[in-house]
Parts: sequence; structure tokens; C-alpha cells
Amino acid sequence: MNFIENLIKIDVKKDMGIVGLTDEFFCVYLYDLFKQKKKSILLVVNSLFEANKIYSALTNYTDDVRLFPMDDFLTSEALAISPDLKINRLNTLNDIIDGKPLIVITNLMGYLRFLPTVESYRNHVLKLKIGDTISPKDLVSKLIECSYARSTIVTKTGEIGVRGFVVDIFPVEEDKPIRIEFFGDEIDSIRYFDVETQKSLKNIDSITIKPYSEFLIDDVFAMEEEYGKQKYLPNMKKLCLLLIILIIVLLCSRILNKLGIVIYRF
Repeated sequence: MNFIENLIKIDVKKDMGIVGLTDEFFCVYLYDLFKQKKKSILLVVNSLFEANKIYSALTNYTDDVRLFPMDDFLTSEALAISPDLKINRLNTLNDIIDGKPLIVITNLMGYLRFLPTVESYRNHVLKLKIGDTISPKDLVSKLIECSYARSTIVTKTGEIGVRGFVVDIFPVEEDKPIRIEFFGDEIDSIRYFDVETQKSLKNIDSITIKPYSEFLIDDVFAMEEEYGKQKYLPNMKKLCLLLIILIIVLLCSRILNKLGIVIYRF
């Protein structure tokens, strides 16, 4: 670290920019800085292409790096939002909320994207275990508020299916869908099932279901397909940006006089 600092001569406390470095050298410097400071770093680059390039390079040095990707073009909001990019953003938000120091890489459109407050997002996280009391109807209502969509057969992330006292759901961050069976209003069993055969697999005792939307504003839910676009969000209250979320999470998990987020733009 001292060798690199002597070469670069940069004072990160003054939020100075770094220019003239190769991508690989920059990643080495950023990784060493992250190890030393043990604080979250938000890296903002010009385009999604650059974000993917830096992310790929940093994964060679650490697993504590996340990508928050957003399409570079505003017209994409009017056409279609990429499901893959959306799931990637949600996974990154979930990791940030957990409070672990991370290097988060985003492009300019991701940096400017409106997001729910930390409190609102956490309030929409559902933790279920065998023996919990909740009616299937109430569970489905909560899942719909978290942007999960009803489907006849659950085959992909973000879908829920209901058959009497059985609720199927494919949560974010899970490789396989979950089948929740009720006895009255009590959760009797929770198990994974196969997408292709729809047959039950491994039994589990509990499951945490996180929102399938970036637009959870207090008690008001905006479905992304209709109202969850940037042009509608100024009419809503208590919104955040990615930087604000990182700061709030750090403030909640560390002593105030030891906090700080280093932001790099290049």
C-alpha cells in the first residue's frame, strides 16, 4: 500500500480523483485501499461497459465487490427494463443492507437511480419459519406488495403461485423456488422444488424473502411495469440514492468517528 501511495500521491480524504492509471493498476490500488480502510467504497464510472470491465478485474482480487448496473439510455425505461440487470441490482442492495463493507461499482445512470429508503426496504423483507401464523391470503398480499407477480406455474424469479393452502414463490437470491404449505393459518412445511418437474425437493425450517422491486416507498407500492419509472418517482416521498443507502448502513453499523465512504469518479 505504501509503495502504491508513494507512486500515486493522492489524498483520499479530500475526495480527489485518480487519472492516468491502467484499469489493472487502478483495481490493485482500490483493493489495497479497501483492505486498509475496511469501509465501503462506491465507484462511479461513465458507462455500463466500464462498470462491467472494472467489476470483472476486481473479482480477481476480492469477492467483496458488487455491481449495481443500470442501462445507459433513458429510453430503456420507456421500452423494457432488463430482468437480469434488475436482479443484479436487487442482489447488490440486499448485500449492502446486510452491512458488510463492499466495493460497489455503478455507472452514472445507476448512481442517479431513485431507490427506497433503507427503513422502507427492510420493512418489506419477510422472514418465515415453520410454525408461524399467517394466512395464505395475507402472505400473498405481502408478496404482491413486494412486487412478486402471480402465475399459474412458478418458473422464474419474482413469480408466485397459489393452489389452496400451498403457496409457491421464487425469491430473489434463491437458485430454486420455495413451496410453503399451510395447515389452516399455520405454516406446516417449507421446501424447495424443481422448476421443470414441479416436484418437492429439500425441506428447510425457514426462509427470508426479499423484495423484487427497487420501488418500495413506505406504504405506497409502485409496480415497475406501470409506475416504477424514474419520471413518476418525483411525485413520491422519502427516496434515496445508492450513496445515501451506503452511508445510512454504515452509520447504523459503525462508530461515527470511524466512518467514511470513498468515492472515485473517472
